[in-house]
Amino acid sequence: MGEQVKPEGGCLYVCSTPIGNLRDVSLRLLDVLREVDIILCEDTRQTRKLLSRYEIPGGDRLVSFHEHNEVVRAEWLAERLREGRRVALVSDAGTPLISDPGDSAVAAALEAGVPIVPVPGPSAFLAALMASGLPATPLVYLGFPPRSRSDFARFLAPYRRLPATLVMYEAPHRVANLLHWLVEELGDRPAVLAKEITKLHESFWRGTLQELERRLAAEGARGEYVVVIDNRGAQDDAGAHESEEARWAEAVREVERLMEEGYSHKEAVKRASEAHGVKRRELYNRTLGG
Repeated sequence: MGEQVKPEGGCLYVCSTPIGNLRDVSLRLLDVLREVDIILCEDTRQTRKLLSRYEIPGGDRLVSFHEHNEVVRAEWLAERLREGRRVALVSDAGTPLISDPGDSAVAAALEAGVPIVPVPGPSAFLAALMASGLPATPLVYLGFPPRSRSDFARFLAPYRRLPATLVMYEAPHRVANLLHWLVEELGDRPAVLAKEITKLHESFWRGTLQELERRLAAEGARGEYVVVIDNRGAQDDAGAHESEEARWAEAVREVERLMEEGYSHKEAVKRASEAHGVKRRELYNRTLGG
C-alpha cells in the first residue's frame, strides 16, 4: 500500500496519542510530531513526556490549546494555517474531540480552507469496547454524564429504550453514583467497568450493574473509568421501567410525603424532582394546592 501524499501548505493533523502505555504510537504519528511547525497541546507537560520518550524536540513548537482557551486561540490558529503552517492537534491521551478539546481547532482549519488530516490511534472507549465482550454494534458513545441526578435523568432519557451498547466515561469519585443511577434508569443490565486501560493495573470487571456497584463499594474506586452497558434488553422488558406518567405520579406522591414530614412545598419539590428526574417547575405547578 502506498503512503498518503502529504498536503502542501497549511494543514491540521488531528492526532491520537497513547492513553497510558507510551508504546501505543504509530510510526506515522511520530513522523507528524517531528515534522509539524506547531503542536497544539491540551497540557504541554503531558505532551513533552511523549516527545521526550521518542527523542522528538518540542521547544517553542508546543502551544497550549485546552477547554479554557481554545475559543480565543481559534483565530490565531486560523492565521497560522493561512500562512502555511503545519499544525498537529493532540490531547493528553487518546483522540482529540472525543470528550477532549479540539472542535475549535477543526473549525479554524475549515475557516482557513486547509486540509484536516486524521492520524488515528488509541481511544479509551474503543479499547474498553474491544475487551468488554459486549456487542459492538449498534453503539452509542455518551462521554461524561451530568453530575446531578435530575440532569442525568434528562440526559439518559433518549437512550433508555434504545437496544444498543451504551458507553460512558466517569471519574473515580463519581462512578459509584453513576452505577446506582444507571440501575434506577435502565434496570440491572449486563455491563463492564474498565479502568487503567493499557496501564499496569488495567482491569475489566464484568457483571450486571448491581454486581459492579457492590464490587465497587467493597473494593473502592481508583483511576479513570469507562462504563460499557448492554442495553439490548430495553425493548424486551419495557414494563420494568416507569412510564413518564408513572414517573410523574411517583414524584407527586413524593412531594406529598415530604410535605407531611414538614418540608416546605419548595424544598419538597426540589428533592422530589432530583430523585425522580422530572422538571422542577412543572412538578411545582402540578402540586400547587396539594
